[in-house]
Amino acid sequence: MTIQIADCSLRDGGYVGNKNFSKEFIDAVMSGLVKAGIDLIETGFLQTNVTGETLVYADSKDVLRNIPSERGTSEFLGFCDNSRYCIEKLDDCTGKSFKTLKISFAKYESESALQFCQNAMKKGYKVFVQPMDANGYTMEEREDMLKKVNAFKPAAFAIVDTFGTMYLDDLTRIFKQIDSLLDKDIKVALHTHNNLCIANALAEHLIDLCVEADRSVVVDGSLLGMARGAGNACTEALAAYVNSRYKGKYNLPSLFETIERYIVPVKKENEWGYDIPMFICGVKKSHVDNIRWLEKNTDCNYSDMYQVIGNLELEKRKRYGKNYSKTDFSLLENAYNLYKGGEK
Repeated sequence: MTIQIADCSLRDGGYVGNKNFSKEFIDAVMSGLVKAGIDLIETGFLQTNVTGETLVYADSKDVLRNIPSERGTSEFLGFCDNSRYCIEKLDDCTGKSFKTLKISFAKYESESALQFCQNAMKKGYKVFVQPMDANGYTMEEREDMLKKVNAFKPAAFAIVDTFGTMYLDDLTRIFKQIDSLLDKDIKVALHTHNNLCIANALAEHLIDLCVEADRSVVVDGSLLGMARGAGNACTEALAAYVNSRYKGKYNLPSLFETIERYIVPVKKENEWGYDIPMFICGVKKSHVDNIRWLEKNTDCNYSDMYQVIGNLELEKRKRYGKNYSKTDFSLLENAYNLYKGGEK
């Protein structure tokens, strides 16, 4: 079995810079991660709609512009959201930029996404199957998906805590089901968010569970936890944990230097990490943009946010508009108006 760390600083962290960090920043972060010996490094976003952002790519050839000449032992990863990319745009794998592609998708689009995963494998890619919101699946739904995944044998199947709702016992329950049903040759991966202030604890717990089960594992992190909202697990802390407990050989000073020179200045200008609004997102299983809308458009205090989000139906909290719209907040606005009206 193997323990690997996948760094998402330029992908999930890319949201912090609107997917448009400078070339100097991208090069420095990639170089620092390579020098540290981080196993897997996400490169940004594959999208059908490419409008010039430095971390958005049309295909694997496009990613080459940001791949360093010195790769060390690190491997680079592609990433796409099933709803924002299509198989027709994906070129055949040459291995020159990335060999492995993470494909993320919501539950309602799982059938088309699993077909996308299979088609990407036919083009020569290793695939990480990334169903969002692991806590949103019933045991029966997850069992059905695992049977389908076993049939085409991707490189990894991920537990994705999209809304930062997961506690340790949730992860244990989900992992045990996956371990009992998933082909042993398929790695288990984990992507966490820090809404409940336990993103690293979850990742460390999964490592321990996988070691005990003799199953290969990949845990995601980002430097200083950089990502929108509550942030991710911290790559540097994961590296220290693996070094301490499992004889890892990650170069921590390289991570510290990269964080101090490049990530800390970004954090001074951009907010991410645990706070009470992000905690409310985790407790109420809500998308971060619901909280951001309330902060921008209302006078809600923390208690108000807790009540307004709680008044939305559970499934409506996970997206932020009618018919999965990313711009229509009318459902949330109605919930806010009803709440404020009830106060009078």
